[in-house]
This record gives sequence, structure tokens and C-alpha cells, in this order.
Amino acid sequence: MELSFDRDSMTDALQRIVGAAEKRLTMPVLGNVRIRATADGIQLDTTDLELAWLARTPGEASEGLDCSVSVRKLLEVVRAAPAEATVRARVQGDRLTVGFGGSRFSLATLPGGDFPVLEAAEIEHWLSIPQRLLRRLIEATMFSMAQQDVRYYLQGLLLVAQGVTLRSVATDGHRLALTEADLETPLATDQECIIPRKTIQELRRNLLDDETPVQLGFAPGQVAFDFGAARLTSKVIDGRFPDYERVIPEDQPASLLVEREDLRQALNRVAIVTNDKYRGVRLLAGAGGCRLVTHNAEHEEAEEALPARYDGEEIEIGFNLTYLIDVLGAIAADQIRIGLRDGDSSALIMAEPPDRARYVVMPMRL
Repeated sequence: MELSFDRDSMTDALQRIVGAAEKRLTMPVLGNVRIRATADGIQLDTTDLELAWLARTPGEASEGLDCSVSVRKLLEVVRAAPAEATVRARVQGDRLTVGFGGSRFSLATLPGGDFPVLEAAEIEHWLSIPQRLLRRLIEATMFSMAQQDVRYYLQGLLLVAQGVTLRSVATDGHRLALTEADLETPLATDQECIIPRKTIQELRRNLLDDETPVQLGFAPGQVAFDFGAARLTSKVIDGRFPDYERVIPEDQPASLLVEREDLRQALNRVAIVTNDKYRGVRLLAGAGGCRLVTHNAEHEEAEEALPARYDGEEIEIGFNLTYLIDVLGAIAADQIRIGLRDGDSSALIMAEPPDRARYVVMPMRL
């Protein structure tokens, strides 16, 4: 069995799908890519049994070719070939021999029939969205997903397609990020799903920052993202996401308007005296602007004074410093507005002027 392919096209395809391969190798075959001959080229599959990539790349292959090989080793070998080179390979027994120029590599293979399959459900609803827009929705919210939380439904990102609106929501129970965008064509029926963290990371890695469309498909228990030359299919998290709309504060009589970059830099400076166990910062706001104060167990302190416009009664409130920095990293506007009620109530952070992203951060007792 022989195959040949363009170095650049194969490198692009393998780089796209390598993230689905299992790194911990609970099953050795999960670290492989399945290679099959198709009528119009070569098909590549990777999976960790929770998500799966299927990619097609130009090439020639013997009819009936079906084997699997370490995806990371194959990627490194192909990437090492000269640019625009044609790479030739041959499957003999349990070995895949890859060659170009004076270089030869022999890699261990497994039969393609031994490769596990993530059974793809039939997609019932598709929508099209520019990759840049979906990428923005993900980047604006993914940092608020929970990590290693027993509430498994928080360890993912909620996507809600409702009418002409696609909404992205994430929370870890202490903070919440929500943003939305308009769809050109609404779905016939509303859809929502909780997408696991690894799938979100794979999407973020593969989405382009341009208007190229990606097709988003919903099926019972699954979600799919079709890029044209490749498709990512993933199981979804089976759970009930919290009622996030109830978490968003409405009655906030106090408002702090501040330059986003000034606040971000100030938070990074006062963070110098914090540690992994203590990441608290006190925000004091009044007519003269705002101050940030933090300390550590060695009684070391840091304080920053910032110019700001504050409307409301003087307030002192504690926050997890990391949560604030994460929010400021997700906002692109020059200014932000922090809505406050009192020292025991959550803050609502938005860009100024407001856009469609909202961030809720719970207070921290210091």
C-alpha cells in the first residue's frame, strides 16, 4: 500500500487535528491518526472518544489503504520535509515508511479497523457563522469556565441559539461571562448545549480571525463544527446550566468609570505582593477616584491610586484579583464601567460605551 501527498497540505491537516489525540495514552491507539484512501484523496481521523476530528487532504493512496500511526510523530516527520515537497510513504506489514530526499523514517502502525470511532449523530440543525465572530464569542467567555469542579456542567461553555441571536455563557460559580452576536439566518427551533473545555480549546486554536464561515451543527448529545476541509465533532455535557440571567445584577446605584489599561496595569502591579493562596484586592471608590490595596501573610502591602469617575456613595469591596484581570483581558474598549451596589453584592463590568458582553464578579471577603 502506497501513498503520496504534498508536504504543506498534509502538515496543515495534521496540525489541525492533532489536538484530539489522547496525550495520556490510556489506549495507545488514541494517540494515532487513522489514514484511509478516499476517491478524491486521503482521509485523516483522530479522537479521544469525547471529541473527534475528520480531515481530508489532497493526495494519492492505494485503494483499501487503512492504518493508523502516531499523529505527533507523523506530523514531526512531515513538517521536517522541505517546503512544497512531495512526500511518499508505503505501508508494509506493521510499518509505515515515509521518505523525502535522502531521509527515511519507519513508524509503527496499527490496523485501521482497530481505531475507535466516535459515532456521529445525525445533525438536525445547522447554522453558518463567520469564524471571527465565533472566535470572539469564545474568547470573551471561555476564561470563566470552571476547572475540576464537581459541578461538571460548569466545566464547559454554554452556547444558546435563540432566534437571530447566538449567545455564549460561562461561569465557575464565582464569576460569569456572557456575550452574544447576531445570526444572519435564525434556526427553525431554539438550540442550546454545554460544550466541554477541551472542545472549546480546540475551536479557539482552529478558528480564523476573518469572515470565512464555519457551520455549527446541533444533534442530540453532540455538536459539530464544519470547516469545509475538516469537521470537529464533540459530545456535549449532559447537565442543567445555571439560570445565568438571574445572576446579572440590575439595581446598581453606584458606577465607576475607569481606563481599562490603567486599571489592568495597576492590578498587575499590586499582584506582586500576592501569592497563589491569597489573591484578594480591595477596591475603594469615592469622589476622588479609586484605590487598589492588597497585602500578604508577611504583612507586605501594595497600593495604587487611579483617576476615575465615580458616581455613588463611597464603597469598599474585595475581589479576586485574577478575576478582574481576566475580564479586562477580554474587553477591547478603552474604558470600562463597573456597576456596584454595596460591599457584599456582585459587580457588573461592561465596556464603555456598552457592547453585548457582560461580566459579573462576586465580592470576596478580605
